[in-house]
Amino acid sequence: MKRDLLSLTGQEYDLLVIGGGITGVNIAWDATLRGLRVALLEKRDFGAATSANSLKTVHGGLRYLQDGSLRLVRKMVRERQALLRIAPHLVHPLPVIMPTAKGKLMRSKLLLGTAVKLNDLFSMDRNLGMDPSRKLPNGRILSRSEAAQMLPGLDHESLSGAVMWHDAQVYNSERLLLAFLLAAAHKGAQIANYVGVTGFLRQGERVVGVTAVDELTGTPLQVRAQLVVNAAGPWIDQLLADLGTAAAPPQFKLSTAMNLVTRQIVPNYAVGLTSHYEQSLPDGSVAKRSRVLFIAPWRDYSLVGTLHASYNGQPDDNWLSEQTIMAFIDEVNQAYPGAKLSRQDVYQVHRGFLPAIDSTDATMVKLVREGQATDHAVEDGVEGLITAVGVKYTTARYLAETVVDLAYKKLKRPIPDCQTRQHPVCGGYIRHFEAYRASSIEQWPLEMPLYQLERLLRNYGSTHRHLLPYFSVDQAWQQPVSGETDVTRAELVHAMRQEMACKLSDLVLRRTEIGSAQQPDPATLHACARLMAVELGWDDKRIDQEVEEVMGVYSASLS
Repeated sequence: MKRDLLSLTGQEYDLLVIGGGITGVNIAWDATLRGLRVALLEKRDFGAATSANSLKTVHGGLRYLQDGSLRLVRKMVRERQALLRIAPHLVHPLPVIMPTAKGKLMRSKLLLGTAVKLNDLFSMDRNLGMDPSRKLPNGRILSRSEAAQMLPGLDHESLSGAVMWHDAQVYNSERLLLAFLLAAAHKGAQIANYVGVTGFLRQGERVVGVTAVDELTGTPLQVRAQLVVNAAGPWIDQLLADLGTAAAPPQFKLSTAMNLVTRQIVPNYAVGLTSHYEQSLPDGSVAKRSRVLFIAPWRDYSLVGTLHASYNGQPDDNWLSEQTIMAFIDEVNQAYPGAKLSRQDVYQVHRGFLPAIDSTDATMVKLVREGQATDHAVEDGVEGLITAVGVKYTTARYLAETVVDLAYKKLKRPIPDCQTRQHPVCGGYIRHFEAYRASSIEQWPLEMPLYQLERLLRNYGSTHRHLLPYFSVDQAWQQPVSGETDVTRAELVHAMRQEMACKLSDLVLRRTEIGSAQQPDPATLHACARLMAVELGWDDKRIDQEVEEVMGVYSASLS
């Protein structure tokens, strides 16, 4: 995958996607796989904005049983199954526990036990044709003593037991997004990061492409296409303002979302907990609220979330405050007293936006449940433009299928069958992960610590041998970039040469595991920057600038 702006601007595409988050990259992958000529532009780096904020959980829809949304339950089950199938190196089963409580109907063992049994019924086909290591067991009802043993940090006074079911977790969500993107690029999509769209090219009432700027050089660009898909996430409406059409409700009503990366709280299971908090109302009164918190083990850490809030600002504003973080830590400790989290236990704060439903009650947030595709020819008379609003990793593939079906209709071409529920992403050509793991370890030709090879298999899957030339050319590249990380120099060089890493933040935050959990030490950052300097021709000033920029990303987490 090469950043080639000359080739990008030298042709007309069937479909141009604006936005390199999880929604945009899925659209590009599906459209390319079905035979369209596709381009994708991302203003920053791929997955650097809203898609960077993730609990890394692939939900199967148990929550939607509560209000009888059986269609949504089935959709989520199918999409979870698809991700386990097409990205087996990156997506794996995750056991989840939810405690039951005495004297509380909505948290009773009877109600929640019935829910997990119904969940088994509505997902009874979830393991058909699946890799044995990616099959999900039936749910269980746990006794009070079992629950107390598994969740020792819980207040046991009202505990009556628990229920357990299985969802799935993404080992590395940044590389999952990249796996979709690389798959699209390998099939012929023209892709570029750091290209910001500044407006639409028009012929009368038809959009025929975009104007853009190379964010790295300031060079203006034009990219032409028969159809444009606006998948810019929270910036969707800023782009639509360029159309100059009559005022309309926003396509993406902003609400904030925050997740924490902390020291590990519960090591073996994800836990759904009910928390209680107080919310100040506009009239000065205080309302008592409750919500479900999720604590999931991830590598050697815990992911804790999600804190949602209504929002009336702009997507580029800094809305996160230290007070918000501290209040959320207190809420987590109240829900799970054994956590005993302090501010120093929070290693990183992920924040972003989710689309909300417009409401007259500014104190409550009701999230959009399903991705939405808008044909602007129908909405406001502008041909050649589709807007796609995604809501989560789990259903991004399904939304992409909907958008590409619509694109074929607008292009007046027969609609080919969508292949993305079965077709592996880049690195996903693995039928049985454990067997593949064993054979790959046996056949690896270089001496390497086992934990390093297993880490490569987790991140790169069936493409892990693509790193062999880098390990072979320079023995120094076989070594970790510093004593504070396991990531090797070979992975950094590969990311620059084959995965379009243009900045230090790309390497540290999205191509490798160096900074995905907590801030790397300055020595590691400088070592990475010096390696990039050799490849990209940076001087000392640029090295310092890149390091400072990465450290700024973590400032809100560590203040």
